[in-house]
Amino acid sequence: MIETIETIAIIGAGLTGAMAAHALRAQGYAGRLHLIGDESRQAYDRTTLSKAVLMGEPPEPPAIMDTSWYASAHVDVQLGRRVSCLDVASRQIQFESGAPLAYDRLLLATGARARRVAISGCELEGIHTLRDRADSLALRQALQPGQSLVIVGGGLIGCEVATTARKASVNVTILEAGDELLLRVLGHQTGAWCRAELERLGVQVERNAQASCFEGEERVRAVVCADGRKVAADLVLVSIGADPADELARAAGIACARGVLVDATGASSCPRVFAAGDVAAWPLRGGGQRSLETYLNSQAQAEAAASAMLGKPVPALQVPTSWTEIAGHRIQMIGNAEGPGEIVLRGEAQTGQPLVLFRLFDGCVEAATAINAAKEFSVATRLVGARVPVSAGQLQDAGLNLRDLLKAKPQ
Repeated sequence: MIETIETIAIIGAGLTGAMAAHALRAQGYAGRLHLIGDESRQAYDRTTLSKAVLMGEPPEPPAIMDTSWYASAHVDVQLGRRVSCLDVASRQIQFESGAPLAYDRLLLATGARARRVAISGCELEGIHTLRDRADSLALRQALQPGQSLVIVGGGLIGCEVATTARKASVNVTILEAGDELLLRVLGHQTGAWCRAELERLGVQVERNAQASCFEGEERVRAVVCADGRKVAADLVLVSIGADPADELARAAGIACARGVLVDATGASSCPRVFAAGDVAAWPLRGGGQRSLETYLNSQAQAEAAASAMLGKPVPALQVPTSWTEIAGHRIQMIGNAEGPGEIVLRGEAQTGQPLVLFRLFDGCVEAATAINAAKEFSVATRLVGARVPVSAGQLQDAGLNLRDLLKAKPQ
C-alpha cells in the first residue's frame, strides 16, 4: 500500500531547501509544502558573498529564484522562524514559539555554520567570520583602504576574500596552518600556483602559521602564531571551514557523523526524514561520505532527495564539484585532486593559455582542475563522469580534441 503524502516540510530555506521545493513541484507533488528558515530572507546566492557582494557590486546577493515563484507554486514560506526540536515519533516540528507543525516527509537542509577558534582574544571586536549575508555586509562595512586584514585560514573563502580585499586597497596577510594554500580542494600543485598569483597581487602568505591568540584591548590589534610570529591586524577574518548544522538531527536521535548520515538518495537513519546540502554527510562515488559544501553538489542532492521523498529514489553518489575566482582567475574543480594516480597537465596558465590538471588513475580521469578553461572543464566533467579509458599522452596532446575521447567505450 502506497502511503499518501499530504505534507512535506523543509527545514532550511537556503539554496538546498529552495531547490528541493522547486524539484518537488516540478516532479508533480501537489500537497502542502512548508519551507522554514531562521534567516529573514529568501534563498540567495552565497557564492557572491566573498566576491561581488563584499565589493558592493551588487549591494545585495542575488536571489536563487524569483520571489514570485514561491507564491505561484503554493509554497508556505516561513522565514525568521527557529525550530527548537524534532519529535520524529509523532512526526512534528516544534518551534521556539507557536504551534507545532506535522509532516509526512521532512527534509533537513539546515546547512553549516562557520567554524570558530576558541583561543585567547577571540571575543575582541574586529574579528569576523563569513557565512551569510549579514557577515558579508558587516565585513564590507569594516574594510577600508590602507587597513590591515589578517585572514586565518587559506582555504577557498579565505583566498577569495584576499582577492576582493586587495581590489579595495586593503593590506592582506593569510595565515595558513598547513604547508600550502587550498590543499583540500585544489591539491599541492594548484595551491602553490594560487599562492604565487595572490602574492603577485600583494597578499602576504604565511605558511605553517597556527594562530595561538589575538591581541588587543577592546579591538583586535594583532594575531600571534604558535611559533611566535606576530602580525598586526586592524581586522581579522577567521576562515577555517564550517561545521554541519546537525544539532536538530542529533537531538532527535538521527545518526550523524560530521553531518546527518544519509544514503545516496538522501534518506537518513530515521524513516521519513531526509537530509541534503551542507548538513548532509552524503556517500561519494569514490567511497566514504562527507559534507561537500559546494553549490553544485547541494543542487544535485536537493533533486535526489526530492525524488526519494516522493517514493522515486534514484541513488546519486556524489563527486565533489565546485568553482572559485582567485587573483583574477576562474578555477573549476571536480573530484579529489589529491587522490592516488598521476597528475597530467594540458595547457600553460603562465602564458595565458587555458590549463587543465587531470588526475589519472587506473586509466581513467578521476579528477580535474581547470584554470581559465571553462570549455575544457565541461569536457573534463564528462570524462570524470563517464570513466572512459584514456592515457596521459592523449590528455597532453594539444592537437587532440578532448571531446573525441568521449567516443571511447568503457572497458
